[in-house]
Amino acid sequence: MNYSYLVDSVSQCASAFSEADLKNNVEHWQSASRDLGNLLQGLARFDEAIFWHSVALDSDPDLGEIFFQLARLYIKEENWDEAISYLHRALELHPNSALINSNLAQLYGQTGNREEEIKFWYQAIKIDPELVTAKGYYKLAKAFEQQKKLAEAEFCYERASNNEENLIPAHYDFAEISQRRGNLEQAINCYEKILAQDPQQAKAHYKIGTIYLQQKRYEDAIDQFRQTIKHAPEYPWAYRDLVKTFLLLERWDEAIATCHAIINLVEEYPWVYVQLGNALREKGRITDAVAAFQKTCKLRGWWQCDANQYYFTRDNFTYRIPLWQPHIEELIDREAVNALEIGSYQGMSSCWLLDNVLTKPSSKLVCIDAQVITILKDNLAKTGKKDQVTLLVGDTHQHLASLTPESFDIISIQDKCKLVDYAYKNAQLTWQLSKVGGLIIFNDYGWQNIANPQQNPKQGIDKFLDSINKNQWKLVNHAPQANQLMIRKIQ
Repeated sequence: MNYSYLVDSVSQCASAFSEADLKNNVEHWQSASRDLGNLLQGLARFDEAIFWHSVALDSDPDLGEIFFQLARLYIKEENWDEAISYLHRALELHPNSALINSNLAQLYGQTGNREEEIKFWYQAIKIDPELVTAKGYYKLAKAFEQQKKLAEAEFCYERASNNEENLIPAHYDFAEISQRRGNLEQAINCYEKILAQDPQQAKAHYKIGTIYLQQKRYEDAIDQFRQTIKHAPEYPWAYRDLVKTFLLLERWDEAIATCHAIINLVEEYPWVYVQLGNALREKGRITDAVAAFQKTCKLRGWWQCDANQYYFTRDNFTYRIPLWQPHIEELIDREAVNALEIGSYQGMSSCWLLDNVLTKPSSKLVCIDAQVITILKDNLAKTGKKDQVTLLVGDTHQHLASLTPESFDIISIQDKCKLVDYAYKNAQLTWQLSKVGGLIIFNDYGWQNIANPQQNPKQGIDKFLDSINKNQWKLVNHAPQANQLMIRKIQ
């Protein structure tokens, strides 16, 4: 009985304050407040009763506080919608109340509205930073990062990391997000705080090293990578970036020694042999460099490279093999697969296609290049499928215009010319040559010459894709780290 009376009384009191002109309807809201106070007193809810009795005696009550207290009554009755409604009305009158914001956050959490919960927690802690603990800030930061609200996440990570609890994960995450937002010095400061707590945190040394490398502070970067290896001898990425730094500084012997250390102490990673091959080539040890690139191919699963003794002095392709394989499986061992390659260089991707995709005698490969070198011809001959290959030398666009439209299942574009208009023309002509269902792979999508804005293939490719109906193609794969865009022609 008392519960039913309470619900009715709260509703009447809410109506009295929501609808009444307080100055002209004093008796109505005072009577409602008095009745509600008496009922709460009868239920032994004395603190609440005292508040409503005081309202009944007040000639000019704080309407914001009234709405807040009404919301609290609705909360106790688990009427979440009404409680939220009155908290919002209270907030309109007291926008700088951390208490109202935090109550709204808790209610939205209760109702499962995660986005609004996080939003109001953030508003509350901006008003009162001491409202939550370091762990609370850390949880909020993770939530904001998940929502891609990086400024809010950064604020919360900073509060979490500055707290006396010294949460090392918060320092790491604060550093990561600072680095992503371009605040490198702040990121370094976070990593240094980690090292102040634990000097053996190899990851922190490594992260500082990557920032120094980005800042071209090469000697400092080398020192941090060596510290990483000292504390974590099997941390492969420190070795990788150490080699990268030595190569940038043209310290070939140190690069070679570090590569051998990785191979002997850690693992035979494909990228190690690529870097080893690059350093050996620069030292003039071409035969050893070729052997290193053959080892790379073997580790990538391309065993024919070693078996056929292909001769490559550079590797600009094998890192793309894992990107290509899932999307061309349907073409493997099929009859009459036609492939087109623009820019063959030494023939690494050409030979891979012949060994792994164009395996039937009825399958064909057309290679277009401004000039064909002897190494390319020799490597193609070693595949044993020379008769399946057509080499076209000279003006790329003239050759493309001479080919049969809609005749190719896979087209790979890695032209030496990177000009915007040239890339646009390549895209336009190869689109006409692709079958419906065919794959077109742009291998320089994202590469650019900072010194010459016209050398930016992505602009030309995007210009072409924007010029055709979006229903005519679909994205198959975009790998920014490899400067690659793969699309499928569907109309």
